[in-house]
Amino acid sequence: MNNVLNPSRFKYFRLARSMMDIADCRDLRQVQALVYMILFLQASAKLSTCYAYIGVALRSAVRMGLHRSFADACFSPIEAESRKRLFWVIQRMDTYVGALLGLPHSLSEDDIDQEYPTEVDDQYITETGILPQPEGVPALISGANAHAKLVQILDKIVRYVYPLKATNAAQGDVKSYSVSYAKILEIERDLKNWQDELPMGLKPGGDAPPPIIRYVAPPSRSRLLRLIIIGCNICSEWPTLTLK
Repeated sequence: MNNVLNPSRFKYFRLARSMMDIADCRDLRQVQALVYMILFLQASAKLSTCYAYIGVALRSAVRMGLHRSFADACFSPIEAESRKRLFWVIQRMDTYVGALLGLPHSLSEDDIDQEYPTEVDDQYITETGILPQPEGVPALISGANAHAKLVQILDKIVRYVYPLKATNAAQGDVKSYSVSYAKILEIERDLKNWQDELPMGLKPGGDAPPPIIRYVAPPSRSRLLRLIIIGCNICSEWPTLTLK
């Protein structure tokens, strides 16, 4: 992290920024380059700027139709999977960074019919078709898909546990909010079902190959999915905790 925060690193970001018009991204490579810039901003703790760049990337993706599933489109398997992967990376960042900043995300779930990326490793995706993943070997993308589904639950938490509009007005300018306990229980079930549906290699203590070990959460180490699910649990339980 210290290396990322080093001021000299920003010269590369500024150079990349000067070499493209981020408001006019029209192909996958340009949007991918924008995503790398967003990842740098996120790692640099510049979340407000990051949020603005995510909005630009998401609108570019929507303009290119990445949020839609085109079963009969003339995309090769490689291009089709690249479109899926790119969209869901941007969508996850939009929801997650927006939740961190307390700001709304840009695209409603009702406007998305894009499928999750096929859970096979890159070497099994060719120009002519997608080969099956070897049995018992979890694909690297399976961790990203699990993360995407978890972030969707986070979006549900933000929408129902932290509503923007007050349900009723109290005296004066004070607004009150009510959170349905049934909705909290529903979210808890969603989290449990999500964890139960994880491939064995991604479950806490699961036996995963080294390439996807960063998604796994052994008891001795904190990993990506474990940290996010803990955050989701805290967010969903916070209203009840404050009442106790």
